[in-house]
Amino acid sequence: IAVLQLRGAAGLPTAAIGGGVNVGEPVVAMGNAGGQGGTPSAVAGHVIALNQTVDATDTLTGAQETLGGLIQADTPIKPGDSGGPMVNSNGQVIGMNTAATDNYKMSGGQGFAIPIGQAMGVAGQIRSGAGSNSVHVGPTAFLGLGVVDNGGSGARVERVVSDGPASAAGFAPGDVITAIDGAPIYGATSMTDALVPHHPGDTITVSYRSASGGDRTATVMLADGPPA
Repeated sequence: IAVLQLRGAAGLPTAAIGGGVNVGEPVVAMGNAGGQGGTPSAVAGHVIALNQTVDATDTLTGAQETLGGLIQADTPIKPGDSGGPMVNSNGQVIGMNTAATDNYKMSGGQGFAIPIGQAMGVAGQIRSGAGSNSVHVGPTAFLGLGVVDNGGSGARVERVVSDGPASAAGFAPGDVITAIDGAPIYGATSMTDALVPHHPGDTITVSYRSASGGDRTATVMLADGPPA
């Protein structure tokens, strides 16, 4: 969930925010299916369950986390739709698309959305400037790694962004991140969490097991970009 400040903007129309949602209610999920841009995509369906819990994996970074309290609908959303609105038949936003079942490429896929009340609560916290371990206020720090879980023992590097801070520090696929600033890293999610409090320009110490052998430590200055 992000809150953007637009300089010089005023009088812009805003989406209507809905209240409660019921099982069986018709909904439409909209977004940027496939991340291709252009005209937003829209898929229709119905709410099939409330207060659902899922284990979600980020298709870009490999970070995994458990999400709870979600709206489940038979709307086959796709990567790129995350962050888009789920609206009811009155055009009111009732949720924010956040995850899809693994079979999203096939018919019968299902989508999950964060209830809009929960999303608005986080947005309010961001607007107040109250950062926390899960809420980041200001520009996002960028390390430049795509990582996956490593059996509970660190986060294994699968991808290194060229020209990013991690690339400049010499990281390579197969390295396993074990600690950041001395705090243990147990997997992809804990690594993402460790970067949340940081901002571009911060310097961190990364401990890792090199794919070529041996334990190493690198000092990295974070850049500006997505939290990975």
